[in-house]
Amino acid sequence: MRTEQKSKYYTELIEKNHNQLEPFYAHSFMTFCELNYLKNEILNCLLFEFYQASIFSTNHFLERMVKLTLIKNHTQEFSYAEIQKYREKLDESEKDYDGLTLHNSLAKAYELNLFTDKQFEYIKTAKNRFRNPFSHAQVSKINENATDFGGFMFDFNEVKQNLKQGTELRMPERIEIPKFSPAISQMLQESNSKEIAFKYFKSIFIILREVEDKVFNGK
Repeated sequence: MRTEQKSKYYTELIEKNHNQLEPFYAHSFMTFCELNYLKNEILNCLLFEFYQASIFSTNHFLERMVKLTLIKNHTQEFSYAEIQKYREKLDESEKDYDGLTLHNSLAKAYELNLFTDKQFEYIKTAKNRFRNPFSHAQVSKINENATDFGGFMFDFNEVKQNLKQGTELRMPERIEIPKFSPAISQMLQESNSKEIAFKYFKSIFIILREVEDKVFNGK
C-alpha cells in the first residue's frame, strides 16, 4: 500500500470510528490517572480497527485496574508529603498484591468490598472468556461458538478445460475443514475480535469509572 493510499485509508477509519470513541477519549481518570495513557492506546487500536491488539491491551487494563484498586485502597491516606510512611505502605502493597494472579487479586478486592457483586461477576466472566483465552492463545476457547469451515474445492485446470469445451462442471464433494486448523482458527479469531473488542473495553472502562467515583471519591 502506497503512502497516499495508507493516508486515505486511515483517514477514512478516523472519520468512521471517531464519534463512537470520542466520549472515552474525552474522559480523564483522576484517582486512576496512571491508566489514562493505556486507555488512549486501547482507543487508538479501536479507532484503526486493530481489534485483537485492543483486546490484548484491555486484558492488561483489566488486570492493572484490579491491582491498582488494591494498592490505592491500601495507600489512600498517605502521599508524597509523608514520603516515609507512603514508602512503607507501598512496600506492603508490593509484597501483598503485586505477585497475585488475577483470580486472587480479584477475590481480595471483592473481599474488601472494592467491587460490587455485579462488577465482580463481570470481571470473573471476562477473565474466563477474554483474558485467559487471548493471553494463552487458546483458540479453542476464543472460537468455542464457531463451527467447522465448510466448502468446495475445485481443480482450476479442470474448470478451465470444462469452460473451453463447454461441458458441464462437475460439482465436487463438500469438505469440512476443522475450525482448529491454523488458518481457519486465526480467521475466526480476527472475526470474533471485531465483535467483542469495543464492548469488552467499554465494560471495563465503566467499572473503573464506577470504582473511582464510589470507592475513592465517595459519590
